Formats: sequence, structure tokens, C-alpha cells
Amino acid sequence: MSPTEGSATKEMSLLTLNERDTTKRTTRPRKRDIGRIRVMGYSIDLPHDDVVNALRKHFSSCGEITDVCVHVLTDNLLDSFGFIYFLGGQGTVDRAMQLSGTDVGGWNVTVKPYPFLEDADWDPVAIVQGYDTCLGKTDIKRMLFDHFSSCGQIKDIKFQRSSIGLASVYLYGEGAEDKVLDLDGSYMGGCKILVKLIPSSGIYTVHPRSRHLGWPR
Repeated sequence: MSPTEGSATKEMSLLTLNERDTTKRTTRPRKRDIGRIRVMGYSIDLPHDDVVNALRKHFSSCGEITDVCVHVLTDNLLDSFGFIYFLGGQGTVDRAMQLSGTDVGGWNVTVKPYPFLEDADWDPVAIVQGYDTCLGKTDIKRMLFDHFSSCGQIKDIKFQRSSIGLASVYLYGEGAEDKVLDLDGSYMGGCKILVKLIPSSGIYTVHPRSRHLGWPR
């Protein structure tokens, strides 16, 4: 099971679209909501927590920080560059860039943008509810395929194990996320459907940690 499929299954089991009045139409921040930078300049033999805390404090004025990641290598030395994630999109990156070259407690930080890949948000999942469940799965799949084909390439359509009334539509294509949300409240086969977006698994607010590195426990 792919990360996207796992996320979709979890979302389907924990949340129904009838709860949409108290939840956002997306389950995670989208690419345009996240700013990422790469930072350098610290000595690699400094204590890990000291560097992370100094970076978090130094860049706190740029926006809400969701992660500061500095990898620890197997020899207990720090990697020569780290990553900082913000909520707030490109504006947070622009503000962080203005701090490049400034002093961070005895060393000068170098800042570079670290954007996501262009197609990182091209494979969202649409969670759909509200269609006619008196139809068979084959007919429902056909209707879902026709209805969501305008959003991009449809890779798969799956139903929740416990209910035919909740389906996941796996998509791929530029702008697919916005197109999916445009179909929330639309009519399919005479029924008004509810659509919830699970953004692409390639978009995240916490930097991946590699298990083989000497990560502090």
C-alpha cells in the first residue's frame, strides 16, 4: 500500500464527509501553504539541540514553524545543512531569505529556498460520499470515473471496506487538487455529492528522518 493509499484509508475510517461542517475540506496543508528553506553555516560539531533551538528562535519571526531538521550523521557530527518548514507559503520563505548572512549566536546562517518539486501535488485523493448507493459498484465506479475525469488522470477508484457509500478516487495531474474541490457539492447521477480532498503524499510539513543516521533518541 502506498503512503497516499494508507492516508486515504485512515481518513475514510476516522472521518465521514457528514462531519464537513466542523472540519476543513482538506486534511493537510497544501503545497502553496508551506514554505521550505535550507540553512547552512553552523559548525557540524555543535550539539544538535543547540543548533535546532537557535534556528527555531532565529527564524520564528518569519512565520509558524512546523519543523526544524538537522540530521545527525553516524559519527555524531551534524550534517552541514538543515531544513526549516513554515506554514504561510512563499511569504515565509521571502522573510527567511532576508535573514541570510545574519548572526545566530556566533555563526552566520546561509539561507536558500527549498521548494517542493513541481509535480509534488499532482496526485491527490478525492474522498466522495452522497452518490446513489442502490447502484452496483461497477456502475458507481463508472459514474465516478466520468465525473472526476476532468480533474486529471484517474489511477484507481476504491470503496471503503465497511461501506459502498464512501469512495476514494486516486488522481494524477496538474491542478488536480483545485479541480477536485470544485466538484464538492456538484451533482452526479442526480445526487449531490460531498467531496473531501486528501492532498498529495509528496507534500509534508515535517522533514523525513533517515533511520540509518545517528538520530538523537
